[in-house]
Parts: sequence; structure tokens; C-alpha cells
Amino acid sequence: MARVELPESRLRLRKRRRRVRLTIVFALGMLLLLSGALGLTYLPALQISAVQVSGAQTVSSSTVEVFVRARLMGSYAYILPKTNIFLYPKRSIARALVAAYPQFASVDVHAVDFHTIAVAIVEREPRALWCSDNCYLMDENGVVYGEAPVFSVPVYTAYQGTTTGERLPKQFLAPGEFLPLSALVDAIAQKIPGEHLQAVEVDAQSDVQMHFVGGFIVRFALRDEGGDVFERFTLALQSAPFKDKPLSGFEYLDLRFGDKLYYKEK
Repeated sequence: MARVELPESRLRLRKRRRRVRLTIVFALGMLLLLSGALGLTYLPALQISAVQVSGAQTVSSSTVEVFVRARLMGSYAYILPKTNIFLYPKRSIARALVAAYPQFASVDVHAVDFHTIAVAIVEREPRALWCSDNCYLMDENGVVYGEAPVFSVPVYTAYQGTTTGERLPKQFLAPGEFLPLSALVDAIAQKIPGEHLQAVEVDAQSDVQMHFVGGFIVRFALRDEGGDVFERFTLALQSAPFKDKPLSGFEYLDLRFGDKLYYKEK
């Protein structure tokens, strides 16, 4: 049987070959483009060579710099360098610093120029102590973040109660509860300067007990408005028998029941 190749078949063959050639050219072009882009990520002018640290107080700037440089080593998928100013892992660096140093309240990492990044740190300020077996520093938001030094004289008010979290930083009370509580505790303590506050305990029922050195205890509910509690306490001091007898002569004053005040004398 004889075979005749029609002109249309030769035309389709030429088109197929042309498509193959175009595909190869396109693939080579994309490969060259990607290679060029990859090469740009390794340009010395775009590599991070300096790390500026500010705001660190309890940790040396050099320690923070070493920490950051360790996280700039290596590459993404063994291809893209982490030292490139446009590709460096700034968010993961900030998260890692906060996790490694609980005393850091916040960390901001940003580029200064094409070869320098800045690490701006805000450290927590101690507002009180949280004590269990040992005492730890606690900031104004109730975040327990670091072991406290031994003070020769009392510097901060000591609080006791449960915290959330297995390791530092831990949270004492719900966020937003500690600051108004500490303000109320300070106001009550300043109202009776002759009595020295020893510790403040918050139990599982959210009842607060202020323990004074002389044995006197002030009780109130955490859920009550601070202004109302302070007003009840002030009125109690102005009423019999408190106005005629020192507080050291009482075991406790209970402010948890609205206008009804309960107390016990020694």
C-alpha cells in the first residue's frame, strides 16, 4: 500500500516544531530571569552587615546582637539568603527575642538602610512582686516576668494568687484587672500610713485580703468598683469603733458586703 504525505500534515509538523522551539526558548528565558533574580539577592550591597540595638537595660546590647545574627544565618530552602535586607525574618526575630527574654515587653525590628537593621526594645517596668515559693517582678499589667532580687528593705508590694502559664512570662489576674487593683491597694495603704502593708492575697473566689504587719486585714471583692471600696474604707475609719481605736486592735475589716461593714476586734 502506498503512502502519500499531504501538505496539511507537513504544515502541522512545522507548527508543532515551532511550538516546541518557543517552549524551550521561554523556559530558558525564565531560567535566566530567575537566575538573575537569585543573583540579585546575594548582592553585597543588599546584605545585612550591621545590627543596631537600643532600649536593652537588663541584657547587654552585644548579647542581643549575637542573638539576632544567629537568626540571620542560613537561607530559605537552601536558596534565598536570610541576610538580604528585603528577605530577613524580622517578625520571627522579634517573636524569638520576646520569648527568650520575658522582661522584654515589645521588640521592633526594622531596616535602617540597605545593610543595617535596628532592634528597638521596650523592657517591662516593675510595679510589684508576685510571690509563691520565690518572689518575681511583675509589671503594671500583672505580667510576671523575672526573678526578683533580695531587697534589704521592702520596695514593692507583694501579691499572692494563681497565675496562668507554665513558664515566664506568666499572667496574674485577667489582663486589665491588676492595674486598678494595685491603685486601690496603694490608696488604702496611704490612707493608714501608720500601718505597714505586708502582702496582698487574691484567692480563687476573687476575694482580696490586704495583710498588714500588725496582723490587721482588709478584705474586699475584686469585682467591686475601686472607688466604692475606698469610700467604704474611708467611712469605716471615720466611724466608731475605728476612730477611737488603732487598727492594730482589730483582726479584720470586711468591705465585701456593700454598705454593711463587718469587723472583728482582737
